[in-house]
Amino acid sequence: MNAAVRPRWFRQSGLSIIEIMVALALSLILTLGLTQIFVANSQSFRLAEASSRTQETGRIGKSLLSREIRNADYWGCLRDLSQLNSVLNNSAAYDVEALLRGIDAENGTGPGGSDRLSLGGVAGDSKANVVFQPSLSAATMQVDDPSAIYQDDILVVTNCKTGDIFQVTNDPANNNSVQVNHNQGSADPGNATQSLSMEYSKDPNGGGIFRPRQQRFYLRDNAANVRELVLDGVGARGPAGNTGVFSAPSPIVEHVRDFQVQLGLDTSGNGQVDSWIDPPGLTSSGQAQADNAIAVRFSFLVRSPEDNVTDGGQTYCYPGWLDCAANAGLETTVGANDTFLYRVYTTTASLRNRI
Repeated sequence: MNAAVRPRWFRQSGLSIIEIMVALALSLILTLGLTQIFVANSQSFRLAEASSRTQETGRIGKSLLSREIRNADYWGCLRDLSQLNSVLNNSAAYDVEALLRGIDAENGTGPGGSDRLSLGGVAGDSKANVVFQPSLSAATMQVDDPSAIYQDDILVVTNCKTGDIFQVTNDPANNNSVQVNHNQGSADPGNATQSLSMEYSKDPNGGGIFRPRQQRFYLRDNAANVRELVLDGVGARGPAGNTGVFSAPSPIVEHVRDFQVQLGLDTSGNGQVDSWIDPPGLTSSGQAQADNAIAVRFSFLVRSPEDNVTDGGQTYCYPGWLDCAANAGLETTVGANDTFLYRVYTTTASLRNRI
């Protein structure tokens, strides 16, 4: 039959129902596939971002704390604190003893049973050299750089053999004076005497003035209910009224869920760790144990800032020094409805000033 004379009913005027259903089915399959790819890529991106954030938190925390542990118990060139003489008054408001501790650790004092680590010593970048001292009983010393020395500062002067800890009674930095005075007085804590134990400018090795400090690292839940690693410490800098108390906590990194510490003790005096102990506390016996510590190992449990990252039920081994592979049941499994990402970061640092 000639196409030109075909009946009207024989001509195709659109798609049949079957063709439309096939087309819709193919479109739906294609749409579902693209949606699945989008969801998978989105979840992969969220997981990668969460992993990056937790890694950054762990890296910063480990780097900062490891550096401070290595520098702890540094007192200039004075190796033995038994040779350090204090001319300060006894004061209930000022904890001088805390400034003279190299390391202490407290067990379970923070949120979630986390630990607290305290590190002491002098700031290595705070040295000023003594260039003249009239006599042992003189109430003044002349230094080469007074730019960072203020009234009411608590300072340590040492010549590697002996040392004195005293309070500054003038204001060299603000008055552009090279004289550092340590008169007897009633400030808090104030100097019980102006006499020092050594004429430091007459020693061939000279004398250096350093600023002592004690820093505490621990966890807290901030106002936004985010757990963070913070730092505070005993103040040793004026003006009067601001020394001797713990400074306001300064946040370091957020989303640290737990912080555990162990001290490595050298009980034989051979410079090697003989045993690892949990934080011994601030009792006399605990501080005696801490005095034998030559290394610290610590472990952070870091959680991602956002949830809906994992499928829940994640397992991790914490603290990092546990041998969970050899001891079944030591690992921790989070709840199935907990979709945060957890990571454990652990390291060991030695106190190089004790080795």
